[in-house]
Amino acid sequence: MERSDQKPILILITNPFAMLNVIHSGLMGELGKYYRISVMSDLMAAEDIDRFNRHFRLDMHWLPTPVPAISMLVKWLRAVQTLLFGHYFGLGTIRIKLLERGRLFHWLFCISRKSPALSFLSGWLMVLIRNWLIRRTTRPNLYASLRDHHFQAVVSTSPFDLRENAVANSFKPHGIPCISIIVSWDNLTSKGIINSESGKILVWNKTMALEYQRFHAIFGENALVRIAGIPRFDRYFREPPGLRSADLSEMNPKTQTILFSTGAVKHHSCQNYIIRDLLAYAESRTDITIFVRCHPCDDPRRYECFRGIRNLSFFQPFSEKTGQVPPADFLETLHYQLAACDVCVQVASTMLLDAAACGKPCISIAYDADPGVHYAGSVRRFYDYSHQLPLQKCLKEHIVYNRVELFAKLDEALAGTSTPTDLINTINPIIDRLTPDSVFLTTKYIREWLD
Repeated sequence: MERSDQKPILILITNPFAMLNVIHSGLMGELGKYYRISVMSDLMAAEDIDRFNRHFRLDMHWLPTPVPAISMLVKWLRAVQTLLFGHYFGLGTIRIKLLERGRLFHWLFCISRKSPALSFLSGWLMVLIRNWLIRRTTRPNLYASLRDHHFQAVVSTSPFDLRENAVANSFKPHGIPCISIIVSWDNLTSKGIINSESGKILVWNKTMALEYQRFHAIFGENALVRIAGIPRFDRYFREPPGLRSADLSEMNPKTQTILFSTGAVKHHSCQNYIIRDLLAYAESRTDITIFVRCHPCDDPRRYECFRGIRNLSFFQPFSEKTGQVPPADFLETLHYQLAACDVCVQVASTMLLDAAACGKPCISIAYDADPGVHYAGSVRRFYDYSHQLPLQKCLKEHIVYNRVELFAKLDEALAGTSTPTDLINTINPIIDRLTPDSVFLTTKYIREWLD
């Protein structure tokens, strides 16, 4: 229940995975004990807020005020800034993404990196563009209608989104500070620069804290950086729910289950070959069920050719393309599926961390349907992204480069001879496994700064 002594805060939600991190994780409920929460979002409508309030017993208030639109010029400059950011700091993720666009761009990037003068110019232009973007997106009168709310702070849950930057920048002239929560482990090395001045930054782990300090020191900011863990991962410290919905009925506890987690269409033009390989593996075994969990940005219609196969089933928690928001039981369903499976198969995704947090063996696919595909279009390139580098040594034992290796790893995992101890030990610092209550820590750091 809302109390008269609660300070009002504004929480921005423009990303479905940020929504999971703050609403579904229980963070919103914990913050609601101390603050009166208003939500500005382009993903949710009033009925979504009402549904989440009922399910999670929250008291969020939806603001009908729209999230600001960003002009094409600003978007273009943001893209240039990200390129300069990758050039100045020599980031593998940005370099590989340039290779995807063409070998000439990649060659120019690598050659120009050898020039100290050009690297210095990249840093200077990056700072110049950031200052311009902050000025351009600062409109103090944009939210004059919200002054009566007397917000004490803005919490940005996707601080690399220019729309959230625009809101934070527009509130700052009124003395309203911003707290930023980094939503994923790859954001700092792939998304570029945060184009707003946050008073406090909350990150997953020590590596991300050092990355933020390294990348933002050039701007002379003194934001407090705190390691708070991953709020949505708190669920993995609890007993998995005993869900038995129709969507999960194919996960037969009497058989061994292979859970294949697909990726987004924009990253993977075809993933059918992985399903075919899994079916080939299970062809001579009647005790195996293959459960395909489709990414929210995947298109299940691509798998119509597999309809009717006895030991194969598909599940998509929600479709981001149709404007759906994550269902209230998203995290419970994911936890159940991981707990019920015997091995997880994925392609360079965060699912690796989820599986490790649940103590499950996880196989990483690093081969394509066509063995001759160029590196720039292959799945191998994803394992060279900057955020994947700390895992490279450990992943050697869990990554497969062809169907034969996949079958061998499946044999080990399903026979119980493959223990993920080394993988879990490597991933523990990334998911801050030693912190079993990220929701509490995140709330604590926000309270310390505001109260």
